[in-house]
Amino acid sequence: MNSNNKEHYLLKKAFEIIERDGWEKFSLQNLSKQEKIKNEDIKFYFKNKNEIIDKFSTMMDSIVESKVNLDDFKISSKKDNLFELIMLRLEEMKNFKISLVKIIESAKKKPLLLKRISSNVMNTLDFYLELTSCYENTPIDFLKQNTLFFIYSFTFKTWLKDESDDLSSTMAELDRLLTFSEKAEKKIKNFFPI
Repeated sequence: MNSNNKEHYLLKKAFEIIERDGWEKFSLQNLSKQEKIKNEDIKFYFKNKNEIIDKFSTMMDSIVESKVNLDDFKISSKKDNLFELIMLRLEEMKNFKISLVKIIESAKKKPLLLKRISSNVMNTLDFYLELTSCYENTPIDFLKQNTLFFIYSFTFKTWLKDESDDLSSTMAELDRLLTFSEKAEKKIKNFFPI
């Protein structure tokens, strides 16, 4: 098992512990004990408990990127491409939903943890905007990441409650919000020609 695969394996095991015990009770020592791996070997992958959050987000980004065909993006609309990327991420996170709920519940009482989660989401969305060539080097570029953050946040809340196999409610919500954003962007460009 190479280093990257080992890290992904440990992340999945960490999230199993979080699902069972919650974020507050999770520790790298617990992970070390469960997997019968020396604590210093765990520290090779994760310097501290909070780094689990960063590495999980990076893992999701890596999986999503591996599943898309960037050549297809050239012939699809930006809206459709963003829809595909976000839905792929949510589908990949489906098995971690309970763990994520427990982390978010803890984050509501811990501003620094909430800031860390938000920062990771913003980095992911910046990555998606780059992949879909949504940045156009115009003054409204700075709005795009924040707008997509709100879209993702509202969609994420719907996803948390969506128990359907095909995530139909989540897809409908994401499509509605992306469509609204697309129309708003066109109006802004018409009002302020750039």
